[in-house]
Amino acid sequence: MIKNKIQAKVAQAFSTKLADAVNSFTCEKPIYSGEFDFETQTYPVVGSESYSGRGVRGNYLRDMVKPIDYQTTDAKAIVLQNELTGIPQIGDVWQFADGGFEVKNIGSDPVSATYIIQLRKVGA
Repeated sequence: MIKNKIQAKVAQAFSTKLADAVNSFTCEKPIYSGEFDFETQTYPVVGSESYSGRGVRGNYLRDMVKPIDYQTTDAKAIVLQNELTGIPQIGDVWQFADGGFEVKNIGSDPVSATYIIQLRKVGA
């Protein structure tokens, strides 16, 4: 009950008061299966999976608690679990309007209403 209430209130805030701070993202990733190819050092790609969501991105500069593998350029995203169309995994690359960010760490609040995601900019 409290989880639903939190998710409804945060979703409303994302659509109204926080709308200018909310970022939408997508993630497209290959699905690997079959026999490992020792020559190419990869598994064959048998399809792809995608998911999307929205959240608020910030930074860790003022936070007292930072992930162990934290870098000063890392970003933190808070996303509603019920708005994600898939389950994020470490290593996923989220595409925002300003580029790609790799998921480095995934946390959750105590009632599992939101994910707290550590993101790292990919590319140059």
